[in-house]
Formats: sequence, structure tokens, C-alpha cells
Amino acid sequence: MNADVTLSLTIVEANVIAIFLHKNARHLLDEHRNILMTILTLCDSTRRDLLDAIVPGNEDVQLLHETINYPILWLKEISWRRGALKEGKANLKLTYRDVRELIMQGAPKEKESDRCLADIVRNKLNSNDRIPRLCAEILTNRKSTRGYPLTHRLLIVLIAKMLKCDRDLPSSELIPSYCSAVLQDLIDIKTAGFPDQTPDLMMEQVVLCGMQGFLEFTDKYHERLVLSWSHPSGCFSSFGRRFAGNETRVSRRASKQTDFGCDSHATGLAAASLSLFIRENLENARDD
Repeated sequence: MNADVTLSLTIVEANVIAIFLHKNARHLLDEHRNILMTILTLCDSTRRDLLDAIVPGNEDVQLLHETINYPILWLKEISWRRGALKEGKANLKLTYRDVRELIMQGAPKEKESDRCLADIVRNKLNSNDRIPRLCAEILTNRKSTRGYPLTHRLLIVLIAKMLKCDRDLPSSELIPSYCSAVLQDLIDIKTAGFPDQTPDLMMEQVVLCGMQGFLEFTDKYHERLVLSWSHPSGCFSSFGRRFAGNETRVSRRASKQTDFGCDSHATGLAAASLSLFIRENLENARDD
């Protein structure tokens, strides 16, 4: 396990709490209510255990691990909407190599992203409500950015906004702009058949943009797709239905291979995605 898994569990916990607080929770059957309560209890105890047990590899990740893994920070109402994003188009000319290059195209890379996010926390602790210089440099870098670097740019904006360190940062404009670009990435990797590690990327896209209320990421197609990637044991692989063997390794630093060819990053993201799908289903259910 690692710090990314802790964050995924934190998001699951926040989504389940939001479900219980929503007016439509009164329609839950006792069976479903009990299942959700079990999920909430397990997530809470596991998250607390991981906060104590995990020793991140550097001080930036350590700081993030200690400060952003609290459900109350992620607990907010979602304004669900469709059509607010720029409509993407399928590119049928993309090659397998194009998609592989898409996955990690542009800035920030993982360590740079960690440093930026940690600097946001440091600003918060020092009562500085401005976006850190490194983060500003990342967000204003005009080189083409796709895949994980793009979702990490979005994460930077979301955490800066969450911690109220986004003064002079046009968060309300950047979020739909980034999610429009993320939607185009999602369309492209879907058109290519989700090769390589793009199932993991897709779930990260669903969590980050779906929690901003963009229904393009939380529809039944994506819900069924994530469910179809589950190993019979309940864990997930970054490669979707292609569970990693000894010859296949997840290249991302933030993931560890687990039993059955699954890995920690994808399993955490799947849990967060599924909690969001449940939340969307409940909050948008119509009263009969």
C-alpha cells in the first residue's frame, strides 16, 4: 500500500458520507444501507491504519499523506450537469504508439507534482493563500499536456481550491477547461480500446472530473466498464482485464503490484470510482 491508496480510501469515505447526508438516502433499502455502512466503517479503519503504517519515501509525500487524507476536506455538494464541457471527437487515426505517448505527455511528472502539492500545503500552514510559484509555472506551461500530467494539473487546482490557496487562480475556469481536455483523452483511449495502462488513467479521470459533477464521466457505460475490469477477488489491475504477470509491471511510482496480478493504484481508483457511481445514481434518482 502507499499514500495514493490512502487518498482513494479518503475519497470513498467522503462519497459514502455524502450519500447518507443526501435527501434521497431515505429511499435506501436496509440491505443497501447496511452495505454502505460496512464500506464506511472498513474505509475509516483502513485509512486510519494506513496513516499510521505508511512511511512515504520523501518529505513532500509525507506532508501530503498527513494533511489531505481527511474525508471532511473532500466532502462537498456536487452540482451534476451535462454539456458544460467542450464536446470531444474520436480520432480514428491514433496509433498504439500515439496512445502510449499520451499517457505521460507533458508536465508535471510525478515528483514535480508531489512538490507542487506539498508547497500548496506549506502555504496553507503558513496562512499564505496564493498558489505556489512552482504550481503556477506548471499550470502556465503551454507545452502539450495529456494523460496523467493533465489529471495532475487538475488535481493541483482542486487541492489549491480545497485548501483556499487559489487566490489569483481562475479555478472556476480552469476546472471545466482541464476536464474538457481530459474528456478528449478519455475519448481517444476508449477509441483505441484502452491499451496499456489506460484503464488506470480512465479511472483517475472519472474520479477527478466526475467529482466536479461532469456527467460525461459517470454514465452507465463507464460504470459497467469499471465493473467489468474487476478480478473475481475484487481487486483491479491498471491494465483492465489484462492482469499483470511477472513479465508485466506497472511503471508508475505510485503503484505496487498485489495478489492476482492486480495493483494498489488501480484498486484504490476503482473503489473511488465505484463510490462516485453509487453517489451519482442516488443523488440523481427521481422520486416516483
